[in-house]
Amino acid sequence: MEFSLFELLSIRYEGEEDQKYIRGLLNQFEQASNSDSYHLALFAYHLIFMIFIYQTIYKAKIWKPQQFATALITLSADERRRYLQTKSVYAFVEIKERSIFELLNLFEACEPVVSRCKKNIIDYRNRNLGHANMYIVSENEFENKIDEYNQIALEIHKLTHENILDAFEDYFKLIDYTLEQTADDFEINLIVPNRMSLIDLGILAENCLASDLLKKKEILKILQDDFSICIQ
Repeated sequence: MEFSLFELLSIRYEGEEDQKYIRGLLNQFEQASNSDSYHLALFAYHLIFMIFIYQTIYKAKIWKPQQFATALITLSADERRRYLQTKSVYAFVEIKERSIFELLNLFEACEPVVSRCKKNIIDYRNRNLGHANMYIVSENEFENKIDEYNQIALEIHKLTHENILDAFEDYFKLIDYTLEQTADDFEINLIVPNRMSLIDLGILAENCLASDLLKKKEILKILQDDFSICIQ
């Protein structure tokens, strides 16, 4: 498999429980796939997809605070406060799966993608994987569905590209040019608060590669040496 949803998840965990949970899903997906238990493998992959969605919505909260607050206006005061103040992506688990995709429109109008998420992801899961209905997923269906998850996830990720670069520029403006940049600085001040993934870092690396600024060249070296980001 050339691409995996794990490449879109934050490279830094929220804590030990987050790490244990995500690694467990990866193990479940691989073991179920290898044993031809494709329905179980798809269910694990669905959960990975939803973590990606929760992390994406968290990014919207960080990058678009006013629009995010406005989007929650129909919720109760307690719910709004909880979602606005949360430091964990898992707070959004409480939002119904069919509803949370609407928040992707905070990045740009994307109703076709939202509709595909509801019909091809949520409805499929509920109909075929969510109950003990003896539904058996064939290998061909499994491969096609994994491809569909990946394609939709990458389409959603494209919605965030501009904001990823904006977050990077905000970080870059605050750099002390008298000090050498370190991987720790980059991680603490950019990667962790913005829940950045390997693919996010690849976008930053391409931006640095295209720049003539010395500091961006230093950051490019950090991305390559410390985070193993390669640019084709």
